[in-house]
Amino acid sequence: MKRRERKHLKEDEFVSTMTKIVRFLRQYQRELKIIGLSLLVVLALISIIRVIQINSSDRANRQLATILKLSRELREKADTSQGLPAELSQLEKLAGRGRYSRLAYLYLATYWVERNDLSRAQAYLEKFPGEPRDLFYYQARDLLGEILIWRQDYDRAIKLYQDLEKEKNMPYLKESILFHLAEALEKKGERSQALEKYRQLQQEFPYSAYIWNVADKIRRLGG
Repeated sequence: MKRRERKHLKEDEFVSTMTKIVRFLRQYQRELKIIGLSLLVVLALISIIRVIQINSSDRANRQLATILKLSRELREKADTSQGLPAELSQLEKLAGRGRYSRLAYLYLATYWVERNDLSRAQAYLEKFPGEPRDLFYYQARDLLGEILIWRQDYDRAIKLYQDLEKEKNMPYLKESILFHLAEALEKKGERSQALEKYRQLQQEFPYSAYIWNVADKIRRLGG
């Protein structure tokens, strides 16, 4: 009897803990996304530095080195500078359609998302070139989709994510695309379509970082 009671107590404690975690994720969903975005940018910087050998004699690599330096300085000054940091205008001048210059758009957008200026962030991401379709392209598109959801432009967000879902051999997390597509559908009021996408994510990516949030959403949508 006592063993059974202890078992029930442990189960109740587990359910209670998971419920608190889900509530926390739901309450601070946007803040956690912004923190995650910052971490992604930092990881991207580390990846670039490791993969690319900076050669001072090569103009493109010098440009990349400058963009990385400015973005790092911009993060360091984020909470201390008065007014707009000079690095912002310098990054704007470097932004373009080149292999490395396009990254400036992503760092500029990230800066403004973290300051809740979604309009400016969106403007930079809409300038991000469509080629090459690498990790940074899909990161920029995913962030643009999230901004469209935050700004309640659900039709555009849905179209963006539906197009991304159709792409093959995408060097990006498909579960992120599915989750944000389902989220946009849910917020628009398309409950049955949202439920279908949440279930697809749950079935195809059972070990995804989104899985607890997805399970909660399926329950709330009556799945």
